[in-house]
Amino acid sequence: MYKLYNVKAWGSLCIHFMLEEMEIPYTNIWMTPAQVSEPEFRDISPLGYIPALGLSDGSALFESAAIVTFLVTAHADKGLSPPPGTPEFGEFLAWLHFMSTNLYPAINMGDHGSIYARNADDQAFIASKSVEQSQALWVIIEKRLASEGPWLMGEHFSALDVYAFMLSLWNKPGETALLEKFPAVARLVARLRSRPELLAALEAHGVSSPRS
Repeated sequence: MYKLYNVKAWGSLCIHFMLEEMEIPYTNIWMTPAQVSEPEFRDISPLGYIPALGLSDGSALFESAAIVTFLVTAHADKGLSPPPGTPEFGEFLAWLHFMSTNLYPAINMGDHGSIYARNADDQAFIASKSVEQSQALWVIIEKRLASEGPWLMGEHFSALDVYAFMLSLWNKPGETALLEKFPAVARLVARLRSRPELLAALEAHGVSSPRS
């Protein structure tokens, strides 16, 4: 049985929903931000990042895109990705990594710019660049959905849609502003919010309503 190391409204939300959607047995280990900073958790996730997924052999996975890839390949019968090894699966991976290595860090820079800032002016500049860069990346997702939708893989719902939904929650200046600016993204979010499994996960994370 899997162990999901989970913090409310953090990056574990995507994996939480995937496990519910796929109806895979798991143990949910709720943690606090303070707990993930403890040295003991670094043995599971070297940078202290959430999510982490404990496996049945006692090992653990970290990095959200890696966990998504593992779950959709280990449980390919659940249909949250194209069949592994197909060209469509390669396309799925390309979009997953587009979001995890570009959009996710761009959004995070707005929250954690102080890591790179020397002073308050640097902090303000990094936060503004975070909004600018993330908005440019949302434009690419909007175009993809508008031309290929309703889902990021066309007619087929996949883990990509869950990942994009999670990132939409953290948009700056807010989720509501994002949905007003990007109608295709708004339609995707509305479809996700209508799924019972996601609603249950959102309520558990305290983010059941759109954020302004």
